[in-house]
Amino acid sequence: MKKRTIKLVSIILISIIVGFAILQSTDLISLDISEKFIDSDGDGVPDKTDAFPFDPAASKDTDGDGYPDSWNIGENQEDSINNLTIDAFPDDPAASIDTDNDGYPNYWNSGKDQSDSTSIPPLTLDEYPEDPNAHKDTDGDGVADYYDINDFVDLSINIKIEKFKVTERIDLLRWAQVYFDININGDRLTRVDNNGKRWTVRLNQVKTISYDSISYDIPDDTKDPFTEIEIIMYDYDYFGEDDLIDISDKSGENTLILKFDNEANSITHDGITKGSKGILWYDITFAESNIPDIETYTKAYSWNFNNKQWTISMEIPVNLYELYVNSNVRRAPPTDSAMAKFVTSEDEVIKDLSEKLLNLAKNENYNSVTTANFILRFVQGNIEYVFDNISKGCNEYWRFPVETLVEKKGDCEDTSVLFASIMDYLDYDMALLLYFWKEEGVKLGHLAVGIHLDGNHGSYVIDNTGKKYFYCETTTTSFAVGQLPQDPPEINGKPDKIIHI
Repeated sequence: MKKRTIKLVSIILISIIVGFAILQSTDLISLDISEKFIDSDGDGVPDKTDAFPFDPAASKDTDGDGYPDSWNIGENQEDSINNLTIDAFPDDPAASIDTDNDGYPNYWNSGKDQSDSTSIPPLTLDEYPEDPNAHKDTDGDGVADYYDINDFVDLSINIKIEKFKVTERIDLLRWAQVYFDININGDRLTRVDNNGKRWTVRLNQVKTISYDSISYDIPDDTKDPFTEIEIIMYDYDYFGEDDLIDISDKSGENTLILKFDNEANSITHDGITKGSKGILWYDITFAESNIPDIETYTKAYSWNFNNKQWTISMEIPVNLYELYVNSNVRRAPPTDSAMAKFVTSEDEVIKDLSEKLLNLAKNENYNSVTTANFILRFVQGNIEYVFDNISKGCNEYWRFPVETLVEKKGDCEDTSVLFASIMDYLDYDMALLLYFWKEEGVKLGHLAVGIHLDGNHGSYVIDNTGKKYFYCETTTTSFAVGQLPQDPPEINGKPDKIIHI
């Protein structure tokens, strides 16, 4: 009887425990389902996904711009929908408008380092809120014009080896076993051979080969002005390293090296190259540009000054730009007067630009010194510093200001004559400051600008009349009027030339 009672009690206890467990499980399931719909603060966002489940104000949209106050258009966020913090402009509906209807709200920024402008970018500022052309893709190559090195063509090149001849012995044999490597920008693109073997040819035998063109698609958002093509001709060696066959007519080189101009979509070549050991016949083709028939370039410029973003746009006549590009002048001007002629303050484009900048400065009540710094920052912030040997393929190339404004690149003399042209039109007393020095026996130089101002505004030079010209560095945003770079140290002294405008 005692055992039966104990057994009965045990069954009851087990039933209670199991029943409680089932009930608890059921409650948990029920709770899990209901949690998906609970909205404690009544803001329309379920507690499960609401960053602030007990704060109804966190999800409201004060300015009615479609961005709840708890959302933030942050610089480092890839998706403003999923990153809920604070609306940077909760009372400003204009902060989310898209003036130019280009798909980028004015407070978004496409970002210069992104390779694909068609995707949603990190959301900061649209640098060109009134310019719908800033994000268009003229050539339809998938890269917006803002990033595209050439707006009018999907860049690509085709390389074809047509025939070759070995003219001198490479080793003891009177024949050679030939194959080729084709390199792009120093990296091997492909090997050209006889179906995995070599072409065996005797000396002075012309060998015509049947081989498809080798295609290379140039990244359209490349920052490199040129694509280097190298063709290397080899003789296979059974016992050691394969021998290079010299096919270059240039001293110190034994391979064919060509440069394709990415910006101009062009290449100069002869179709034949002859070296001390061999001759190569080849062909290079490329996609044709589809340049629209336009009369003006529309250029937008953006820069920061006094913690404020500034943007202006300019219409620059194409024929005026081409006139300057094709002008018959020495691009390494030998005299002071020749250098001063690059300052074109009476050019209509410079006049228009100068007036626009001056009006912006007047609206801010800037004095003459602050106006000078404002315009200096415009030049510094919009012209990319590029050496002439990279952008133009020569050691020295002075651009006229219109060229610099269209191309938006240049080195110290280009930014200096642009700044001097604007300020000279605005009746500032300007001068070009030219410095020379040598490094390891090589003559180097730097051009800056001097501006005459009343008062004391930092570092200056004195001309032969005793007039002060305060130093202006035009190549980087790190310097204001009167601030002198420490590198190179040679510019800390008196310039070799003070060229008055």
